[in-house]
Amino acid sequence: MITSHTFVALSYSEFQEKFNHALNVISFKPTLAFVFASVSFPLTSLMDVFKSQQIRLFGSTTGGEILFDKTLNHIGEKSVVVVLTDIHPDCFRLFPVKRGNATPYALGAQLGEKITAAFRHPSALVVGSGIVMDGQALVEGIVSKTGNEMPLYGGLAGDDGRFEKTFVFTEETVTDDGVIALVLNQSKIELTGMISGGWISLGAEFTVDKADGNTVYQINGLPALDMYMNYLNVKEEDLPAMGIEYPFMVRNEDGTSVLRAITGIDKDRRSLIFAGSVPAGSVISFSTSPGFEIMENTREKIIAFHEKNKKADLLILFSCIARHLALGPLISTEIKLASIKWKKPLAGFFTYGEIGNNEKGHSTFHNQTFTLALLRKKRS
Repeated sequence: MITSHTFVALSYSEFQEKFNHALNVISFKPTLAFVFASVSFPLTSLMDVFKSQQIRLFGSTTGGEILFDKTLNHIGEKSVVVVLTDIHPDCFRLFPVKRGNATPYALGAQLGEKITAAFRHPSALVVGSGIVMDGQALVEGIVSKTGNEMPLYGGLAGDDGRFEKTFVFTEETVTDDGVIALVLNQSKIELTGMISGGWISLGAEFTVDKADGNTVYQINGLPALDMYMNYLNVKEEDLPAMGIEYPFMVRNEDGTSVLRAITGIDKDRRSLIFAGSVPAGSVISFSTSPGFEIMENTREKIIAFHEKNKKADLLILFSCIARHLALGPLISTEIKLASIKWKKPLAGFFTYGEIGNNEKGHSTFHNQTFTLALLRKKRS
């Protein structure tokens, strides 16, 4: 079993106090920590604390922090969530990769090569930073090397809803434009997971005339930014924040669809920047949350997934910030159900995009989803 110790802190001084207390009271030597923190925290100081204790660190800034355990149900802002674990160093590898001049696809391919070289049967948790990061291209690059059926879960970092600069970090490296991969030996530490969406189309369909990767320039003959503003009757200053709540639903050739949320705008070029690719020629529609129905959808999926995967030692949640905006305090309902079902600590954060294996088992980039990853130590 993976042994863990969790805590939340609302300030750096409280973090220091609780971290030192944890080292004095826990019965195991921490080897790997998960840290999900508001951008208001001094990240390099946090990193130094773990480095000084030789604890490896998988970290991301957030759009809100989540921790549900035996004594605490925390959904917060401007806080830090910490999970200390005893996962054996032989069972995992940490790979921080800064993007530099690489495309998101090339960055993903570079990371995919590291993942496949790490273990004979790898799986991975991945967090990415960069407001203009194309999450779909990143995932496509990873699976070009790993195959798209490898367990792969994660999300894009947040920055308290500012949409200015996000970060991912280890105990030694921090980047505002790159990725961190926690690669697990799937033969020793099993990674499984599930995703749940629920957003619905508003009906009318449009065609993307001009796009490049995750930047859309023209829709139905109009500049993309102007078309979006006119349809929803919003102002420039409302974006990109409102774009998280009203993503595009992109219809795929096979009849399935995927959601794409706005993470940035270019006022000069009148373009929209999305968390994932939206190719030219795509048929799109606006979408929105149907309200409480998305909780019922998630509840059914959690129950069904638990029936087939009843054992877990630790739960890591990547939940879109749009779900928090749509449900408000009721967001705790769907999170708490997962915590109750497995009776294990659940830690995570509100993301700007999610990565997870879909219902066909294929690794995909998502928006607006509840993406839950389960970690379990296998018996020797």
